[in-house]
Amino acid sequence: MTPRFALFLSLSTALLGSFATLQARAEADPYAVCAQNVARAEKTEGVPQGLLTAISTVESGRWDKDRRATLAWPWTVTSGGNGQFFATKAEAIAEVRRMKGQGIRNIDVGCMQINLHHHAEAFDSLDEAFDPATNAAYAARFLRSLHDTHQDWMTAASHYHSATPELGARYRLKVLAAWNGQDETLSTAWTQTANWTLAQPASAPARATPPAAQEQPLHRQANSKPGLKVKPPPSLPAPVPSETVRAEARSFAQAWRDARLAEYKSRKAARGGV
Repeated sequence: MTPRFALFLSLSTALLGSFATLQARAEADPYAVCAQNVARAEKTEGVPQGLLTAISTVESGRWDKDRRATLAWPWTVTSGGNGQFFATKAEAIAEVRRMKGQGIRNIDVGCMQINLHHHAEAFDSLDEAFDPATNAAYAARFLRSLHDTHQDWMTAASHYHSATPELGARYRLKVLAAWNGQDETLSTAWTQTANWTLAQPASAPARATPPAAQEQPLHRQANSKPGLKVKPPPSLPAPVPSETVRAEARSFAQAWRDARLAEYKSRKAARGGV
């Protein structure tokens, strides 16, 4: 064995060991791995502190009874407004493959719920899509690009969810509530973007999932003041967007997708078409 090959083998072993350690940590405390990577991506892209974290909470927030907080969950899969929390990365990937096998394309994944159809070029594999660091980094770049276009962080947050004005406006309120720590008093059901269920392990028989309220209380009783009644926020009247606004939104969304597709094709060409 040559010294150069020995060094290469040693570095490869070390990298594999580091990857295994990171994977083990992610499986051991999924809440923490989402929070850490989202915060890191937020700082890297110059996103206001806590904003990307608030978006992650709205996108994939799950109640953590130990921390008594709603935190992003990395093994989250959503389609058509129905979200599932899986216990492991492998189970989440298996579910996405099953859905794709049934012809379902509109699927959101990971800490930041990146849509695999509208952002088809974002990841080279499902394993990468569910990697908390990669998922959060892509979301931060996307949010940053939205801000660069609209010059306003809350408008960018609205467009992160939807370029349709009436949908984006409601989403903006949810993000603001999470960013300001108002999950103490606001209805958790109101701040979520999907109807969540806990996915059963692959080995477990199918059974009805308990109501979401049993997993995530509407508010935290420990922090409630005696006699204080918590009311859900009033519904936001949907604005009526003009055709010009709709056209601008559609144009921006298409331009973003075209740019990301070009990046994907460039990376693919650099790998020799693989």
